[in-house]
Formats: sequence, structure tokens, C-alpha cells
Amino acid sequence: MTTTTRPTTRPASAGRVVRVNLRGVAAALPVDGVRLSLWRAVSLFRIAGLAVAVFLITRWQPIYARPGVAAAAAVAMIVVTATLGWLAVTGQAHRVSVVLADVVVTAGLTLLTIPAQTAAQQHGDMVTLTTVWAAGPTIEAAFLAGPVGGLVAALAQFGVTASVAQTWQGRTLYSGMLLVVTGVVIGYVARLAVRAEDELRTAAAAHAALAERERLAREIHDGVLQVLGLVAREGDGPVAGEARRQEAALRALITSGPGDEAPSLDLADALRALRTETVTVSAPDRLVLPRLVASELRDAVRAALHNVAQHAGAGARAWVFAEEAPGELRVTVRDDGAGFSADRLREAQREGRLGVDHSIRGRIADLGGTTTITSQPGEGTTIEMVIPCPE
Repeated sequence: MTTTTRPTTRPASAGRVVRVNLRGVAAALPVDGVRLSLWRAVSLFRIAGLAVAVFLITRWQPIYARPGVAAAAAVAMIVVTATLGWLAVTGQAHRVSVVLADVVVTAGLTLLTIPAQTAAQQHGDMVTLTTVWAAGPTIEAAFLAGPVGGLVAALAQFGVTASVAQTWQGRTLYSGMLLVVTGVVIGYVARLAVRAEDELRTAAAAHAALAERERLAREIHDGVLQVLGLVAREGDGPVAGEARRQEAALRALITSGPGDEAPSLDLADALRALRTETVTVSAPDRLVLPRLVASELRDAVRAALHNVAQHAGAGARAWVFAEEAPGELRVTVRDDGAGFSADRLREAQREGRLGVDHSIRGRIADLGGTTTITSQPGEGTTIEMVIPCPE
């Protein structure tokens, strides 16, 4: 009998900003928090810049060389602003393709100043058709790619403006330098804001986890530990010994804090600590993994050895093997005990006895791995746990 459990797809993380579609189904926005606020803020800037540009185009219509070109540019800016505003509200304006398209379109609309204005207007004091509205792509690029993105977009717009005025000196240079400084500073500040929000979320999650840990510790102390202590004091034989071991393990778990743990754990050492007279462990000298991964694997092996002690029969021996393979880590627990049939696992699941599912398969599935259980009555059991190699 062989059964294999593969990882299941986990739901998206909670805490995301959601929108409700026309069918009433909540869908997570692609960005949230301060990122979403930044992109919505730049859309408000584009609206303000649009108002300035449309006002100037309307005011100077009578003196343009080609008023129709200027009017068409105003209509195009209105369409672009409305589109970007909708993308910002729905959390989709942060895409690279959107920002690049905005840079190109804004440059093209700025170049329409050449046919719309007279030569004297282009080379004089009259601003381009897009005026301050054209700073939008620089701010967007700064949000998307930080100071470098803001700098590149600002230089691109400065080059377009200089080609319209046919000079990079005077007012064109001043405007270009202001745009460059704006892109770099906004990119830097935006990165700081996003980083601060991420750190705040991490701290809030740690605080919530600690609060939940303390709540569970109180429940365990008032319930399970009291029962284990009673069994350990008044019982005898293997049951009392196992109760004492489980009580000690639970007390160590609920009294340890997150700060007591290193970020990594040597799985080989953790597995060798499980050796007894009836358990043999074969593992590399060192197998250092992220603590979460190593702890889950160790606990899965411990659960498998507990099943051997409980169900394999008196005198059954077990062997634990840990080995690295290309792209994966394989841990195998094998025993020479009584074994079992396929119906036994299915019957346990129907009766709600989910020790194997939760203690072994569940842990390995959470790590993105698979669990294969092979057993036949009288021929022992082999549990093979395979996970992708962690970074």
C-alpha cells in the first residue's frame, strides 16, 4: 500500500485591500497600503496639472499657429489622465508597462508643441502644451523604481522639452533641474515610506503572533499540562514516562520566546537527538536549514517515530535517513514493525483520527513537499518526506 500527499494551494494572505466586483465577489487589489495611496496621490497631481494645461491652452487658443493641434493635445491629456486615474483607483497603475506608456505618450504630447506654437512662442517664454502635467511620469517612475527611475524619466522629459525649445539653457535648464531633483527626492522618500510600512506590518504580525502564543500557552497550561502532570505523577510504566516527556516538551515550547531562537537550525543534529536504543539515525554531518523548515521536518519525524512506538509492536526498530538530492531534501523513516493495510488509514480519517494527516502530511505539505507512505501488514512501514531545497 502506497499513498502520496502533495501540497495544496494556499489562500492569498489576509490584510490586503480588496474591491468588490460586479458579481459581489471580493478581489484583492494588486497593491495596497502606502503604495496604493502614493499612486492615487500622483493621479490627483495629474488632475491638477491637467487643469493648468487646459486653462493655458484655452487662454492662448487665438495666438497659436495651429489651435486645432493644441486642442487635440488637451483632449488627449484628458483621456490619459482619466485612464491613469482609473488604473490608480483599481490598484493597477504600478505596472511597468503603464509607466513606460505614460512616459512615451507624455513625450509625444509635449512634442505637439512644435506644430501648435509659432517659432517665437517655442523659443520665448511660452511653456509647452503639457506644462506641469508632464511631470507625472517622472513621479510615477520614482514610485516604481526609486530614485534611479525618477532620474531616468526626468532626463527623458528634459530632453523632449529641450528639443521643443531647441536649447537646454535658461528656463529650460531650470525646469529640467527641478524635474530631476523632484524625481530623485520623491523616489527616495517613496522607498522609505514603503520600507517603513513593511517593517510596521512585520512588527504588527510579530505582536499578533506573540499574543496568540500567550493565549495558547494559557490554554495549554490550564488544560493539557494539568492532565499530563496528573498522568505522570499517578501513572506508571511507559504511559507515565511518555507523559513526563510530553509535559517537558510542552513546557519548553510555551516558555520559549521568538527571541530565543536562531534563524537557522541544524536538522542533522536535531535528528540525531532522536536516537534511542531502537531508533537509528543516518544524516550528513551538517544540514543547516531555516529554523521553520528544520523544525517542521524534525517534528514530522518525531511524529512518525511516535507512531512506530505506539503501533509497530513491541521490539520494533526504526531507521531515519536524511539526504540531499539535486533540488530537494529527502527524509525517510522506516520500521520493521507490524505494518498496516490501506484501509486502516482511510478508517482513521473517517473516524477523525488525523494524527498522520496533521502531524506528518500537513507539515510537509506546508513546506511545499510530498509525503509517501508505504506499508503492508507484517512488512513494516516506510514514510518518505520530500521537500524542495530551501534557499
